[in-house]
Amino acid sequence: MNNQISKAWQDIIAALRQPRLWLALGWRDVRVQYERSIIGPFWLTIHAIAWIGAIVFVFSGVMGEHNEYAVYVAIGIVLYNFITTIITDSSDLFVRSRLIIHSHPIPYFSIILKQVVIALIQLGFQSLTVIAVFVLTGTKLTAIAWLALPGLVLGVFAALAIVCLIALIGLRYGDFRFFLLAAMRLGLFVTPILWTVNPDSTVKFWVANINPLTHFINLVRMPLKGEIPPQISYVIVIGLILALSFLASIIFTRQRATIPMWL
Repeated sequence: MNNQISKAWQDIIAALRQPRLWLALGWRDVRVQYERSIIGPFWLTIHAIAWIGAIVFVFSGVMGEHNEYAVYVAIGIVLYNFITTIITDSSDLFVRSRLIIHSHPIPYFSIILKQVVIALIQLGFQSLTVIAVFVLTGTKLTAIAWLALPGLVLGVFAALAIVCLIALIGLRYGDFRFFLLAAMRLGLFVTPILWTVNPDSTVKFWVANINPLTHFINLVRMPLKGEIPPQISYVIVIGLILALSFLASIIFTRQRATIPMWL
């Protein structure tokens, strides 16, 4: 067991010492996806604009004032897309990377870091939509907006643990990916993305607060809207990160050596 722990930590440290590797792998995967496109990854921006525009057109006025609702939805959709990329694309991560794993002796944790890089690149392109919404609605950022940065950093730490867990589980159980796809589709409607949390609505308020995705989104969306996130959101997010990291470290330690066998 001690030998397994030692090798797992050596793998993680070796990966962290090679940022050029997983940054290059992440950017390469994004470029390959759009290699025959003229505008490339900016399709991510266009897709987000179309999706957000349609939602605001249909629901603004019903859910809230047009400009305020547009900002609320834009930030929520972009963050939810980031979460979706982290969760669903991780389920077959090692399978999609089997050629690299079999042909190059790279640390396995580099593959996990690569997936987080891909999600962050996509987040960057889709965030251009949020900037456009802020400009079009005349919404101005306040000093509180800086609180979104630690919220994003916490999201990245959570992403590392989640990718590690899901990638290893998905490697063993092929049906896990389809479960996650269904769960994230449902999650869009039970997470306050399209609707706002109203304390007067007991059921919606309860559903929103037991949903961990709500608290992750709060830490970034609320500061950008000039609001301070509640302390409970920080407590829940940090607690989840610690729990997920502990669980991921155990599974990674035990299953790391068997990764090539399942590819």
